[in-house]
Amino acid sequence: MLLFDTGRKGRDPVVSVVVLSGRPHCRLADALGVLPPEHFCIRGASRGEEGFPGGRMVAVLDEGLSGGLGGGVALPEGCPVILSGQDAAAVQFARERRLLPLDCGLSLRDTLTLSSFTESSAVVSLQRPVVRLDGTLLEPVELPLTLSRRWESYPLLCCAGVLLVSGMERLAGTGIF
Repeated sequence: MLLFDTGRKGRDPVVSVVVLSGRPHCRLADALGVLPPEHFCIRGASRGEEGFPGGRMVAVLDEGLSGGLGGGVALPEGCPVILSGQDAAAVQFARERRLLPLDCGLSLRDTLTLSSFTESSAVVSLQRPVVRLDGTLLEPVELPLTLSRRWESYPLLCCAGVLLVSGMERLAGTGIF
């Protein structure tokens, strides 16, 4: 079930984060679980779903999903999708479905990357402007993070990407990482 809040005056509506993974236990979905549930509803997508109700939504493609991306999951056109810039099949998946890709990884070509990464801190760097869910343009920015646990780079970038695209990057400073 997707959660959409229509009666939260003065507060951010809930953003649905749809995780596409070919694995029964998805470590990426576990990592996205750090996002505060009062702002984000994390859910998986399975083949054969007809689509999702309208609302604020971001899709996240698990790294290495390229073999399992065939048809079957219908995301709305224009939906932001966070994906590995190194995964050609994921990029093609987004292009064919007219999704708005936010490619992340450690390459200079990636839109979202890490400019610094240690056990206790990271700096996420947005290299090019992206459109947020509310239609505003987010200019390149660096997002410093204090890490309280061990992170792999891709899940960390996906979590930061969800915050940036949803316009809730202020939550990065609340100790959720």
